[in-house]
Amino acid sequence: MAKFCANGHQMEDSWDMCPYCQKTGFVGTSGNLAKTRVESPSPPPPVPTSRKTVVVSDLHKPPLVGWVVLLDGNDKGKDFRIRDGQNMLGSDPGCDIVINHPTISGRHASLRAKEGKFFLSDLDSTNGTYLNKDDKAISREEINDNDQFRLGEVTLKFKCL
Repeated sequence: MAKFCANGHQMEDSWDMCPYCQKTGFVGTSGNLAKTRVESPSPPPPVPTSRKTVVVSDLHKPPLVGWVVLLDGNDKGKDFRIRDGQNMLGSDPGCDIVINHPTISGRHASLRAKEGKFFLSDLDSTNGTYLNKDDKAISREEINDNDQFRLGEVTLKFKCL
């Protein structure tokens, strides 16, 4: 006659305890014993739904102070966040704000946020940086909420928080 533990593991007749689950065995009859027993499982612990893993580098980013929106070009309507401190604008993938356009230099301009003030600086770009509708290129100017500036042939609108 076969011997099984409470979880249905087959055991040697000489064993008093199941080597798999450490439960004592029982002797079953050959015709009506199922090898496994169905037990009502205890409900699994609830899975937290509001938990989200955060990238470590995101925890240490400076606070958000504004954003810029592309007003023309292939990515018209795309917006970029401006954080406290220096924000590099250009076509180089290492910039904080990457704008893919042939008239934008790799490191075209810098937008610095400091103590509630914002300064736009050209970084000796090939096609210049222009503020609002002025046709004269700037080197460094303070900008305000709703100002528009142009990098090469791409116009952006600045919004501060």
